[in-house]
Amino acid sequence: MKKGLMIFLFKVLILSSLNINAQKIKELKLLEIKQLTNYKDRFDLSGISNYKNDFVVVGDKFENKFIYTVVQKENNFELISSYPLSIEGKLDLEGISVYDQKAYLINEANNEVYVYDFDNHTTTMLPIDWSNLSLPKDEWLKNTGFEGVAVDHKSNLLYLAKERQPSFILVVDLLTNKIIKEINIKKSCSKDISDICLYNGDLFILERNAQCIGQYSLSLNKIVRHYSYKKSVIIDGEKLYEPEKYGMAEALLIKDGSLWLGFDNNGVNTSKNATQKYGINGTKPVILKFEFNL
Repeated sequence: MKKGLMIFLFKVLILSSLNINAQKIKELKLLEIKQLTNYKDRFDLSGISNYKNDFVVVGDKFENKFIYTVVQKENNFELISSYPLSIEGKLDLEGISVYDQKAYLINEANNEVYVYDFDNHTTTMLPIDWSNLSLPKDEWLKNTGFEGVAVDHKSNLLYLAKERQPSFILVVDLLTNKIIKEINIKKSCSKDISDICLYNGDLFILERNAQCIGQYSLSLNKIVRHYSYKKSVIIDGEKLYEPEKYGMAEALLIKDGSLWLGFDNNGVNTSKNATQKYGINGTKPVILKFEFNL
């Protein structure tokens, strides 16, 4: 009798745990999907933010030496090369975060942060003191560096996300340009970060390989919820672009009750299922808009 009771209680405990975990993962509702149409060459969309009333994006190829303005049409979007950047050396822009008249940009080619001033049209490297890094930058593996950036000017803090091997998030004090904290994410969907975004006081972490977004509470110092967009981007086993082994969402923005994801499809063609379901085709990237309520 005691053994049977113990088995029953164990099953209840397991079911309760499963229910709690299920409640923490919310599937996002897709509202629209728009594809780039006017850009002649390949464009690997790698970061998105908003400046005034416009969305602005960056690309991760050496020729993408601009901050581009997104012009939204009814069923697609176009890009305007609005703000030229003066960054010397190799260029691999992987993220952008705008506050007021400044855009913070991360260059994975050298894992440095640059600031573009919309008033003066100047680009300067932020003199961050990297001495407090637990893993020195010269020991980072190639193509595993900064992939996401988010600025909180109310607190004078800058968040920088290292992609993988290992993935972590640095907190930089913009008053001193020193690293004051290193966040190691637990209970993540995967071990890969492709962008971050601040919204409503929390940090949202894009994990493209799991088609997942984690909500990290900065006050509780832990992941409090996960959001999935898997059902919108995997159709009968096919991704939006095929063949592709890895996830492609590299740009995350949350604003006014909506969530946007920008895709870096690496020049890969749209899949047959994506063309049939969404009417997208060719090798140009897409931006997806989701309904988002906390």
